[in-house]
Amino acid sequence: MIELAEALTLVETIATPMPARRQRLLEACGRRLVEPVTADVDSPPWDRAMMDGFAVREADFAGCVASPVELDVMVDLAAGDVTALALRPGSCARIMTGAPVPPGADAVVPVERAVDGTATTHAGGRVRLVEPTFRPGQHVARQATAFRSGTTVLPVGALLDAAATGLAAEAGATHVVAEPTVRVAILSTGSELVPCNERPGRGQTRNSNGPMLAAAVSLLGAEAIHLGIAADRPETIRAAIAQGLAADMLVLSGGVSAGDLDLVPGLLAAAGVERVFHKVRLKPGKPVWFGILRRPAAPATLVFGLPGNPASSLVCFDLFARPAIAILAGRPRPAWHLPRARAVLVSATKGDADRPVFLPCRLRRTAAILEAEPLPWTGSSDLVGLAAGAALPDTAPGLVALAAGTGRLAPGSEVDVVIRGEQPL
Repeated sequence: MIELAEALTLVETIATPMPARRQRLLEACGRRLVEPVTADVDSPPWDRAMMDGFAVREADFAGCVASPVELDVMVDLAAGDVTALALRPGSCARIMTGAPVPPGADAVVPVERAVDGTATTHAGGRVRLVEPTFRPGQHVARQATAFRSGTTVLPVGALLDAAATGLAAEAGATHVVAEPTVRVAILSTGSELVPCNERPGRGQTRNSNGPMLAAAVSLLGAEAIHLGIAADRPETIRAAIAQGLAADMLVLSGGVSAGDLDLVPGLLAAAGVERVFHKVRLKPGKPVWFGILRRPAAPATLVFGLPGNPASSLVCFDLFARPAIAILAGRPRPAWHLPRARAVLVSATKGDADRPVFLPCRLRRTAAILEAEPLPWTGSSDLVGLAAGAALPDTAPGLVALAAGTGRLAPGSEVDVVIRGEQPL
Protein backbone atom coordinates (compact mmCIF):
# COMPACT_ATOMS: atom_id res chain seq x y z
CA MET A 1 0.00 0.00 0.00
CA ILE A 2 1.32 3.45 -0.89
CA GLU A 3 0.44 6.96 0.23
CA LEU A 4 -2.03 9.09 -1.72
CA ALA A 5 0.54 11.76 -2.63
CA GLU A 6 2.92 9.12 -4.00
CA ALA A 7 0.15 7.53 -6.07
CA LEU A 8 -0.82 10.87 -7.58
CA THR A 9 2.81 11.61 -8.44
CA LEU A 10 3.16 8.25 -10.18
CA VAL A 11 0.06 8.93 -12.32
CA GLU A 12 1.37 12.38 -13.27
CA THR A 13 4.80 10.99 -14.11
CA ILE A 14 3.71 8.02 -16.20
CA ALA A 15 0.89 9.70 -18.15
CA THR A 16 2.34 11.64 -21.09
CA PRO A 17 0.59 13.87 -23.63
CA MET A 18 -0.64 12.17 -26.76
CA PRO A 19 0.28 13.67 -30.17
CA ALA A 20 -2.14 16.06 -31.79
CA ARG A 21 -4.57 14.56 -34.29
CA ARG A 22 -6.13 15.78 -37.50
CA GLN A 23 -9.88 15.60 -36.84
CA ARG A 24 -13.14 16.49 -38.49
CA LEU A 25 -14.17 19.96 -37.43
CA LEU A 26 -17.20 18.91 -35.41
CA GLU A 27 -15.31 16.08 -33.73
CA ALA A 28 -12.79 18.63 -32.44
CA CYS A 29 -15.40 20.83 -30.73
CA GLY A 30 -14.36 21.74 -27.21
CA ARG A 31 -10.65 21.22 -27.91
CA ARG A 32 -7.80 23.63 -28.54
CA LEU A 33 -6.05 24.01 -31.86
CA VAL A 34 -2.52 22.78 -32.30
CA GLU A 35 -2.26 24.25 -35.81
CA PRO A 36 -3.90 27.51 -36.94
CA VAL A 37 -6.92 27.77 -39.21
CA THR A 38 -6.23 29.78 -42.39
CA ALA A 39 -8.99 31.18 -44.59
CA ASP A 40 -9.27 30.06 -48.20
CA VAL A 41 -11.71 32.85 -49.17
CA ASP A 42 -12.39 36.48 -48.37
CA SER A 43 -15.17 37.27 -45.92
CA PRO A 44 -17.43 38.66 -47.13
CA PRO A 45 -16.42 37.13 -50.48
CA TRP A 46 -17.99 40.12 -52.29
CA ASP A 47 -19.76 43.37 -51.40
CA ARG A 48 -23.13 42.34 -49.98
CA ALA A 49 -26.30 43.96 -48.75
CA MET A 50 -26.81 44.18 -45.00
CA MET A 51 -30.49 45.11 -45.20
CA ASP A 52 -33.54 44.50 -47.39
CA GLY A 53 -34.03 47.50 -49.65
CA PHE A 54 -32.65 49.02 -52.82
CA ALA A 55 -29.04 49.08 -54.03
CA VAL A 56 -28.35 52.58 -55.32
CA ARG A 57 -25.68 54.85 -56.78
CA GLU A 58 -24.24 57.52 -54.51
CA ALA A 59 -24.36 60.06 -57.35
CA ASP A 60 -28.16 59.82 -57.54
CA PHE A 61 -28.46 61.04 -53.94
CA ALA A 62 -26.02 63.96 -54.17
CA GLY A 63 -27.70 67.07 -52.78
CA CYS A 64 -30.96 65.25 -52.01
CA VAL A 65 -31.58 65.62 -48.30
CA ALA A 66 -35.31 65.51 -47.74
CA SER A 67 -36.76 65.28 -51.24
CA PRO A 68 -37.64 61.92 -52.80
CA VAL A 69 -35.31 60.35 -55.35
CA GLU A 70 -37.19 58.48 -58.08
CA LEU A 71 -35.34 55.53 -59.61
CA ASP A 72 -35.98 52.77 -62.15
CA VAL A 73 -35.74 49.28 -60.64
CA MET A 74 -33.52 47.32 -63.04
CA VAL A 75 -33.37 43.90 -61.34
CA ASP A 76 -34.52 41.93 -58.30
CA LEU A 77 -31.75 40.29 -56.25
CA ALA A 78 -32.43 37.74 -53.53
CA ALA A 79 -29.67 36.16 -51.42
CA GLY A 80 -27.69 33.94 -53.78
CA ASP A 81 -28.69 35.85 -56.94
CA VAL A 82 -25.95 37.36 -59.09
CA THR A 83 -26.22 39.87 -61.93
CA ALA A 84 -23.75 41.31 -64.41
CA LEU A 85 -26.00 44.31 -65.05
CA ALA A 86 -24.37 47.56 -63.97
CA LEU A 87 -26.60 50.26 -62.56
CA ARG A 88 -27.00 53.21 -64.90
CA PRO A 89 -27.72 56.73 -63.67
CA GLY A 90 -31.22 57.02 -62.26
CA SER A 91 -31.60 53.28 -61.60
CA CYS A 92 -31.38 50.86 -58.68
CA ALA A 93 -31.80 47.18 -57.83
CA ARG A 94 -34.29 45.69 -55.42
CA ILE A 95 -32.07 43.66 -53.07
CA MET A 96 -32.43 41.31 -50.12
CA THR A 97 -30.08 40.92 -47.15
CA GLY A 98 -27.02 38.87 -48.08
CA ALA A 99 -27.26 39.35 -51.83
CA PRO A 100 -24.21 40.58 -53.79
CA VAL A 101 -24.39 44.30 -54.49
CA PRO A 102 -24.61 44.81 -58.29
CA PRO A 103 -21.90 46.64 -60.25
CA GLY A 104 -22.16 50.41 -59.94
CA ALA A 105 -24.00 50.38 -56.61
CA ASP A 106 -22.46 52.22 -53.68
CA ALA A 107 -25.03 51.81 -50.91
CA VAL A 108 -28.34 50.26 -49.88
CA VAL A 109 -31.41 52.28 -48.93
CA PRO A 110 -33.70 50.28 -46.59
CA VAL A 111 -37.10 49.35 -47.96
CA GLU A 112 -38.65 51.38 -45.13
CA ARG A 113 -37.41 54.54 -46.90
CA ALA A 114 -39.65 53.95 -49.91
CA VAL A 115 -42.58 56.42 -50.06
CA ASP A 116 -45.85 56.93 -51.92
CA GLY A 117 -46.68 53.22 -51.84
CA THR A 118 -43.58 52.22 -53.85
CA ALA A 119 -42.07 49.86 -51.24
CA THR A 120 -43.33 46.81 -53.14
CA THR A 121 -41.90 47.90 -56.46
CA HIS A 122 -40.01 45.22 -58.39
CA ALA A 123 -37.94 45.12 -61.60
CA GLY A 124 -39.54 47.22 -64.36
CA GLY A 125 -41.19 49.68 -61.96
CA ARG A 126 -40.14 52.92 -60.33
CA VAL A 127 -39.47 53.50 -56.66
CA ARG A 128 -39.38 56.76 -54.70
CA LEU A 129 -36.84 56.86 -51.88
CA VAL A 130 -36.29 59.45 -49.12
CA GLU A 131 -33.01 59.03 -47.25
CA PRO A 132 -32.24 62.23 -45.27
CA THR A 133 -29.09 60.78 -43.67
CA PHE A 134 -27.67 59.10 -46.77
CA ARG A 135 -23.98 58.25 -46.54
CA PRO A 136 -21.73 56.51 -49.05
CA GLY A 137 -21.41 52.76 -48.42
CA GLN A 138 -24.31 52.55 -45.99
CA HIS A 139 -25.69 49.07 -45.27
CA VAL A 140 -23.07 47.40 -47.47
CA ALA A 141 -20.52 44.91 -46.10
CA ARG A 142 -17.44 45.39 -48.24
CA GLN A 143 -15.47 42.41 -49.51
CA ALA A 144 -12.83 41.08 -47.07
CA THR A 145 -13.73 43.46 -44.23
CA ALA A 146 -13.90 40.47 -41.81
CA PHE A 147 -10.85 38.60 -43.14
CA ARG A 148 -8.89 38.03 -46.34
CA SER A 149 -7.99 34.76 -48.01
CA GLY A 150 -4.71 33.43 -46.63
CA THR A 151 -5.00 35.09 -43.23
CA THR A 152 -5.09 33.20 -39.92
CA VAL A 153 -8.58 33.37 -38.46
CA LEU A 154 -7.95 31.06 -35.47
CA PRO A 155 -4.47 30.86 -33.91
CA VAL A 156 -2.77 27.96 -32.20
CA GLY A 157 -4.34 27.47 -28.78
CA ALA A 158 -7.78 28.77 -29.76
CA LEU A 159 -10.65 26.87 -28.14
CA LEU A 160 -13.13 25.45 -30.62
CA ASP A 161 -16.31 26.69 -28.98
CA ALA A 162 -19.48 27.31 -31.00
CA ALA A 163 -18.36 30.68 -32.40
CA ALA A 164 -14.87 29.45 -33.29
CA THR A 165 -16.32 26.36 -34.98
CA GLY A 166 -18.58 28.58 -37.08
CA LEU A 167 -15.64 30.82 -38.01
CA ALA A 168 -13.52 27.80 -38.97
CA ALA A 169 -16.35 26.54 -41.18
CA GLU A 170 -16.67 29.95 -42.84
CA ALA A 171 -12.95 29.90 -43.51
CA GLY A 172 -13.28 26.52 -45.24
CA ALA A 173 -11.84 24.24 -42.55
CA THR A 174 -13.49 20.83 -42.77
CA HIS A 175 -10.67 19.33 -40.65
CA VAL A 176 -8.41 20.82 -37.99
CA VAL A 177 -5.33 19.71 -36.07
CA ALA A 178 -6.35 19.86 -32.42
CA GLU A 179 -5.77 18.31 -29.04
CA PRO A 180 -6.31 14.56 -29.26
CA THR A 181 -9.57 12.91 -28.32
CA VAL A 182 -8.70 10.48 -25.54
CA ARG A 183 -10.44 7.14 -26.09
CA VAL A 184 -11.38 5.50 -22.78
CA ALA A 185 -12.69 1.92 -22.68
CA ILE A 186 -14.95 1.18 -19.70
CA LEU A 187 -15.53 -2.32 -18.34
CA SER A 188 -17.67 -3.33 -15.35
CA THR A 189 -16.81 -6.70 -13.81
CA GLY A 190 -19.00 -8.86 -11.59
CA SER A 191 -21.31 -11.82 -12.08
CA GLU A 192 -23.92 -10.07 -9.94
CA LEU A 193 -24.30 -7.18 -12.37
CA VAL A 194 -27.20 -6.72 -14.77
CA PRO A 195 -27.77 -3.89 -17.26
CA CYS A 196 -29.53 -0.84 -15.85
CA ASN A 197 -32.60 -1.50 -18.03
CA GLU A 198 -33.20 -4.83 -16.26
CA ARG A 199 -34.90 -5.29 -12.92
CA PRO A 200 -32.38 -7.06 -10.65
CA GLY A 201 -33.31 -10.35 -9.11
CA ARG A 202 -32.22 -11.62 -5.72
CA GLY A 203 -28.44 -11.41 -5.45
CA GLN A 204 -28.17 -9.10 -8.46
CA THR A 205 -27.51 -5.37 -8.76
CA ARG A 206 -27.75 -2.90 -11.61
CA ASN A 207 -24.55 -1.81 -13.30
CA SER A 208 -24.39 1.82 -12.18
CA ASN A 209 -20.61 2.06 -12.54
CA GLY A 210 -20.63 1.72 -16.32
CA PRO A 211 -22.97 4.67 -17.02
CA MET A 212 -21.42 6.70 -14.18
CA LEU A 213 -17.86 6.32 -15.47
CA ALA A 214 -18.95 6.88 -19.08
CA ALA A 215 -20.57 10.14 -17.98
CA ALA A 216 -17.43 11.19 -16.12
CA VAL A 217 -15.33 10.46 -19.21
CA SER A 218 -17.68 12.34 -21.54
CA LEU A 219 -17.78 15.39 -19.26
CA LEU A 220 -14.01 15.62 -19.67
CA GLY A 221 -14.34 15.75 -23.46
CA ALA A 222 -13.00 12.23 -23.93
CA GLU A 223 -14.64 9.41 -25.87
CA ALA A 224 -16.24 6.69 -23.75
CA ILE A 225 -16.12 3.19 -25.26
CA HIS A 226 -18.63 0.92 -23.56
CA LEU A 227 -17.42 -2.66 -23.08
CA GLY A 228 -20.41 -3.63 -20.97
CA ILE A 229 -20.33 -6.22 -18.18
CA ALA A 230 -17.87 -9.09 -17.74
CA ALA A 231 -18.86 -11.91 -15.38
CA ASP A 232 -16.32 -13.15 -12.84
CA ARG A 233 -14.84 -15.76 -15.16
CA PRO A 234 -11.24 -15.54 -16.37
CA GLU A 235 -12.04 -16.13 -20.03
CA THR A 236 -14.76 -13.45 -20.07
CA ILE A 237 -12.67 -10.78 -18.37
CA ARG A 238 -9.59 -11.74 -20.43
CA ALA A 239 -11.44 -11.17 -23.72
CA ALA A 240 -12.83 -7.81 -22.56
CA ILE A 241 -9.40 -6.65 -21.37
CA ALA A 242 -7.88 -7.51 -24.75
CA GLN A 243 -10.52 -5.36 -26.43
CA GLY A 244 -10.11 -2.49 -23.98
CA LEU A 245 -6.33 -2.35 -24.32
CA ALA A 246 -6.77 -1.06 -27.88
CA ALA A 247 -7.95 2.27 -26.41
CA ASP A 248 -5.78 5.04 -24.98
CA MET A 249 -7.02 4.16 -21.50
CA LEU A 250 -8.85 1.19 -19.98
CA VAL A 251 -10.92 1.76 -16.84
CA LEU A 252 -12.28 -1.31 -15.07
CA SER A 253 -14.51 -1.35 -12.01
CA GLY A 254 -14.61 -4.29 -9.61
CA GLY A 255 -12.39 -7.32 -9.19
CA VAL A 256 -9.33 -5.49 -7.77
CA SER A 257 -9.63 -6.29 -4.05
CA ALA A 258 -8.45 -9.44 -2.26
CA GLY A 259 -11.34 -11.86 -2.68
CA ASP A 260 -11.34 -15.21 -4.45
CA LEU A 261 -13.01 -13.67 -7.51
CA ASP A 262 -10.92 -10.51 -7.67
CA LEU A 263 -9.33 -11.67 -10.90
CA VAL A 264 -8.47 -8.38 -12.55
CA PRO A 265 -4.85 -7.82 -11.33
CA GLY A 266 -3.71 -11.26 -12.42
CA LEU A 267 -5.42 -11.07 -15.80
CA LEU A 268 -3.94 -7.62 -16.45
CA ALA A 269 -0.48 -8.95 -15.64
CA ALA A 270 -1.04 -11.89 -18.00
CA ALA A 271 -1.99 -9.40 -20.74
CA GLY A 272 1.35 -7.64 -20.35
CA VAL A 273 0.18 -4.69 -18.29
CA GLU A 274 2.89 -3.46 -15.93
CA ARG A 275 1.58 -2.74 -12.43
CA VAL A 276 2.54 0.69 -11.11
CA PHE A 277 0.65 0.51 -7.82
CA HIS A 278 -2.08 -1.51 -6.15
CA LYS A 279 -3.79 -0.23 -3.01
CA VAL A 280 -3.54 3.33 -1.75
CA ARG A 281 -3.92 4.60 1.79
CA LEU A 282 -7.29 6.17 1.06
CA LYS A 283 -10.95 6.01 2.10
CA PRO A 284 -12.97 5.26 0.07
CA GLY A 285 -10.93 3.58 -2.66
CA LYS A 286 -8.15 1.62 -0.97
CA PRO A 287 -8.04 -1.26 -3.55
CA VAL A 288 -7.43 1.05 -6.58
CA TRP A 289 -5.00 -0.38 -9.19
CA PHE A 290 -2.93 1.47 -11.81
CA GLY A 291 -0.73 0.15 -14.57
CA ILE A 292 0.51 0.69 -18.10
CA LEU A 293 0.78 -1.46 -21.21
CA ARG A 294 3.88 -0.43 -23.13
CA ARG A 295 4.23 -1.34 -26.79
CA PRO A 296 7.41 -1.00 -28.86
CA ALA A 297 5.67 0.27 -32.01
CA ALA A 298 2.40 1.73 -30.72
CA PRO A 299 1.21 4.18 -28.08
CA ALA A 300 0.95 2.92 -24.51
CA THR A 301 -2.39 2.27 -22.80
CA LEU A 302 -2.99 3.43 -19.24
CA VAL A 303 -5.08 1.07 -17.10
CA PHE A 304 -7.04 1.87 -13.96
CA GLY A 305 -8.69 -0.82 -11.87
CA LEU A 306 -11.27 0.94 -9.70
CA PRO A 307 -13.13 -0.56 -6.74
CA GLY A 308 -16.53 -2.02 -7.50
CA ASN A 309 -18.41 0.01 -4.90
CA PRO A 310 -19.84 2.99 -6.83
CA ALA A 311 -18.79 5.80 -4.50
CA SER A 312 -15.26 4.39 -4.22
CA SER A 313 -15.15 4.00 -7.99
CA LEU A 314 -16.12 7.62 -8.65
CA VAL A 315 -13.80 9.07 -6.01
CA CYS A 316 -10.88 7.09 -7.44
CA PHE A 317 -11.81 8.16 -10.96
CA ASP A 318 -11.76 11.81 -9.91
CA LEU A 319 -8.48 11.47 -8.03
CA PHE A 320 -6.50 9.32 -10.50
CA ALA A 321 -8.14 8.76 -13.91
CA ARG A 322 -9.30 12.35 -14.35
CA PRO A 323 -5.77 13.86 -14.25
CA ALA A 324 -4.49 11.07 -16.50
CA ILE A 325 -7.09 11.96 -19.15
CA ALA A 326 -6.17 15.65 -18.89
CA ILE A 327 -2.47 14.86 -19.30
CA LEU A 328 -3.08 12.59 -22.30
CA ALA A 329 -5.11 15.38 -23.89
CA GLY A 330 -2.20 17.80 -23.46
CA ARG A 331 -4.00 20.15 -21.09
CA PRO A 332 -2.04 22.47 -18.78
CA ARG A 333 -1.27 21.40 -15.22
CA PRO A 334 -3.96 23.62 -13.59
CA ALA A 335 -6.58 21.58 -15.48
CA TRP A 336 -5.34 18.17 -14.32
CA HIS A 337 -7.07 17.93 -10.96
CA LEU A 338 -10.37 19.06 -9.53
CA PRO A 339 -9.98 22.42 -7.78
CA ARG A 340 -9.44 22.54 -4.03
CA ALA A 341 -10.34 25.22 -1.52
CA ARG A 342 -10.75 25.94 2.16
CA ALA A 343 -14.27 25.85 3.53
CA VAL A 344 -16.08 26.16 6.84
CA LEU A 345 -18.09 23.19 8.13
CA VAL A 346 -21.76 23.83 8.82
CA SER A 347 -22.13 20.57 10.76
CA ALA A 348 -19.83 18.17 12.55
CA THR A 349 -17.84 15.43 10.84
CA LYS A 350 -14.89 13.17 11.57
CA GLY A 351 -12.02 11.46 9.78
CA ASP A 352 -10.25 8.12 10.01
CA ALA A 353 -7.42 7.05 12.28
CA ASP A 354 -4.95 5.91 9.60
CA ARG A 355 -6.23 6.97 6.16
CA PRO A 356 -7.12 10.22 4.39
CA VAL A 357 -10.89 10.38 3.98
CA PHE A 358 -13.03 12.00 1.28
CA LEU A 359 -16.60 12.60 2.43
CA PRO A 360 -19.45 13.90 0.23
CA CYS A 361 -20.60 17.43 0.96
CA ARG A 362 -22.62 20.27 -0.47
CA LEU A 363 -20.75 23.52 -1.11
CA ARG A 364 -22.32 26.95 -0.94
CA ARG A 365 -20.80 30.41 -1.24
CA THR A 366 -22.08 32.85 1.41
CA ALA A 367 -20.59 36.32 1.02
CA ALA A 368 -16.83 35.66 1.05
CA ILE A 369 -17.12 32.33 2.88
CA LEU A 370 -17.32 28.91 1.27
CA GLU A 371 -19.48 26.62 3.40
CA ALA A 372 -19.26 22.83 3.38
CA GLU A 373 -22.28 20.83 4.50
CA PRO A 374 -21.39 17.14 5.06
CA LEU A 375 -24.11 14.92 3.63
CA PRO A 376 -25.57 11.70 5.03
CA TRP A 377 -23.54 8.79 3.66
CA THR A 378 -23.66 5.11 4.45
CA GLY A 379 -20.34 4.17 2.87
CA SER A 380 -18.56 3.33 -0.36
CA SER A 381 -21.59 1.70 -2.01
CA ASP A 382 -23.76 4.82 -1.50
CA LEU A 383 -24.03 7.27 -4.41
CA VAL A 384 -26.87 9.27 -2.86
CA GLY A 385 -24.56 11.55 -0.91
CA LEU A 386 -22.31 12.21 -3.91
CA ALA A 387 -25.28 12.96 -6.16
CA ALA A 388 -27.08 15.14 -3.59
CA GLY A 389 -24.33 17.74 -3.53
CA ALA A 390 -25.70 19.58 -6.56
CA ALA A 391 -29.38 19.03 -5.84
CA LEU A 392 -30.06 22.62 -4.72
CA PRO A 393 -29.66 25.93 -6.60
CA ASP A 394 -26.43 27.86 -6.06
CA THR A 395 -24.63 24.82 -4.66
CA ALA A 396 -21.98 22.46 -5.97
CA PRO A 397 -21.08 18.88 -5.08
CA GLY A 398 -17.83 18.45 -3.24
CA LEU A 399 -15.73 16.26 -1.00
CA VAL A 400 -14.46 17.14 2.44
CA ALA A 401 -10.80 16.06 2.39
CA LEU A 402 -9.61 15.01 5.84
CA ALA A 403 -6.03 13.99 6.59
CA ALA A 404 -5.32 10.69 8.31
CA GLY A 405 -5.75 10.93 12.04
CA THR A 406 -8.33 13.73 11.92
CA GLY A 407 -10.73 13.35 14.81
CA ARG A 408 -14.17 14.85 15.27
CA LEU A 409 -14.51 18.38 13.86
CA ALA A 410 -17.10 20.77 15.20
CA PRO A 411 -19.24 23.15 13.10
CA GLY A 412 -17.22 26.21 12.15
CA SER A 413 -13.99 24.27 11.66
CA GLU A 414 -11.99 25.00 8.51
CA VAL A 415 -11.37 22.04 6.20
CA ASP A 416 -9.95 21.30 2.77
CA VAL A 417 -12.57 20.53 0.14
CA VAL A 418 -12.49 19.19 -3.41
CA ILE A 419 -14.94 20.99 -5.70
CA ARG A 420 -16.63 18.50 -8.00
CA GLY A 421 -19.14 20.86 -9.63
CA GLU A 422 -18.76 22.01 -13.21
CA GLN A 423 -19.81 25.59 -12.36
CA PRO A 424 -17.58 27.86 -10.22
CA LEU A 425 -18.91 28.97 -6.85
